[in-house]
Order: sequence, then structure tokens, then C-alpha cells
Amino acid sequence: MNVYEENRPRLERTWTRLQARVAAYPELLAALGGGFFERVGAEYVLSTDAAPLLHLPLWLERPLPEPVLDDILEGTALLYAYVRLLDNLVDEPNSRGSAALVHAGNAMMWDGLDLWRAHAGARAWAACRSAWLKYSDRTEAERVVVSGSGPYLHAEFVDHAQKCALAEAPVYLVLSASGDARNWESVAPLVHALAVSYGLFNDVMGHARDLDAGANTFLVAKARALAGGPGVATGADVRRVLATTALQERFLDEAGAALLQALPFAEALGMPTFAVFVEERRARLRLLRDRITLLRLASTLAA
Repeated sequence: MNVYEENRPRLERTWTRLQARVAAYPELLAALGGGFFERVGAEYVLSTDAAPLLHLPLWLERPLPEPVLDDILEGTALLYAYVRLLDNLVDEPNSRGSAALVHAGNAMMWDGLDLWRAHAGARAWAACRSAWLKYSDRTEAERVVVSGSGPYLHAEFVDHAQKCALAEAPVYLVLSASGDARNWESVAPLVHALAVSYGLFNDVMGHARDLDAGANTFLVAKARALAGGPGVATGADVRRVLATTALQERFLDEAGAALLQALPFAEALGMPTFAVFVEERRARLRLLRDRITLLRLASTLAA
């Protein structure tokens, strides 16, 4: 079972709405944005390893008029698309990044904020602004470290996970629009624990591309330190450490532990489905961990 599947009809409707919106943009923007969403469908948020950005507001189970929830979800999807387009341009300008697509992203950002604003009280709108600033600031802080080659401390990695603060915003909006804002203060630590978990996971799953791009991710920096440190370890040394040690498995174990840290905050917010998600997600992480271990052992035996 995939707990995300329960939200498929709603999120497919969200995707239909945003595609219709983008199709109505001026010709150049419509072509750019439409092409992006043809490549990135609803599966982008429904796939097993997708972060639960669009699922969190649904798991809150607060009573809201359907059009209000639809607006919050579409606004979130549009703003997430903008963030992805900008990240691709900054992180991978010679491959996935596209300056032209950012122009379409500008239109998406305007419409996303407009959809959010319609349903935000003063407290929620201030919280959304704070989340947006936190996302922007911590993303830049991470970029500085990842674009270098020096040490990457665990405390820095945890701090940089606040770059995912955008995911706080739709939760604040649902709490505000529903008139039930109990345990508002649990939103930020819930999202942060999820961000730490997915950050560790993404470092493992994306390490080959990161190495090719020269990205000094937390995992790459850890492997480089084990291989002799900056200025000593080569790319081949880093790959050897990743292939022959249990470093990747440790990262996945820590990713599972971070999910457990999120549980009490979800419980405080009244999100019973979140516990099911954590159970499924931790099982997925254990499966991936076991696969990596088997591949490493098989490679060792074959050497």
C-alpha cells in the first residue's frame, strides 16, 4: 500500500487545474510552462519517494470548502514548480537548468501567491512570508557550502534543512482557513524533521549525479573526509569510500530516525495518516538500505 494513493484523485485534479492555468498564459510562457508540466505530471508528487509537500495539508483533516482547499493545493504546486525551476538553474545550469523556464516560473509564482493570499489571515500570511524567507536564506547558505570542497558539519546540514520551509506554508493556510489553529507551533519542527530525513535520503540516491557535478553534499563531504580530506582525496577516492563502506546505509538509518522525530508534532496537529506514512516510509528506507548492503557485499566478494 502507498498512503499517497488515497490523495491521487485530489492531486490529479490539482494538476489539471494548474495545466489549464498555464495554458492560458501568453504564448511564449504557455509553451514553456506547458512543456514543463508535460514532463512533470502528478506522479511527481505521488511517486513513492516524493516528499509529502502536497499531502501534509490533506492529512490535517480540517473541514474546508472544496474550492478553498483546491486553491491552497494549486498555489502550493505552482510555487513548488517555481522553486524547482530556480533550483535547477542555480544547481545545474548546464543540464537541467533553463533561464527561459524561469520566466514561466515567474508567472507561476505570482499566481501561486495570489491563490494563497485569498485564504490567508494576517497570522498565516506573516507565517508564509517567514517560511519563504527562511527557504530563500537557507537555500543560499547550503549553496555556498555545496559549491565548495571543504568540511560540511552535521549541524550545518541540519540547519540547511530549513530550506524546505516552503512546506510549512500550506499547513499554516489550512489551519488559518479552517479556523482551527491548535498547536500552530508544531508545524515548523514537523517540516524540519521531514526535511532532514529527505535531505539524507536525497544525498544517497543522488550521489552519482552530485559527484559528476562536483557538488559537495553532506554525504560527499563525509566520504571525502574518510578518504583523506579536502586537497588529498580524489573523486575516485570518494567513490571508493561510498562503494566499500556502510556510509550510505548510515545515512538511510538516520533518515528513518528523523521521521520518528516528526511523529509527535504530527500527532499534536491531528494528522493520524502521518503515522501510516512514517511506517511505510521507514519500510522503504530499510529496503533501499538492504539493497545497497547486498550490492556492496556482492562487489566485495567479486573483487
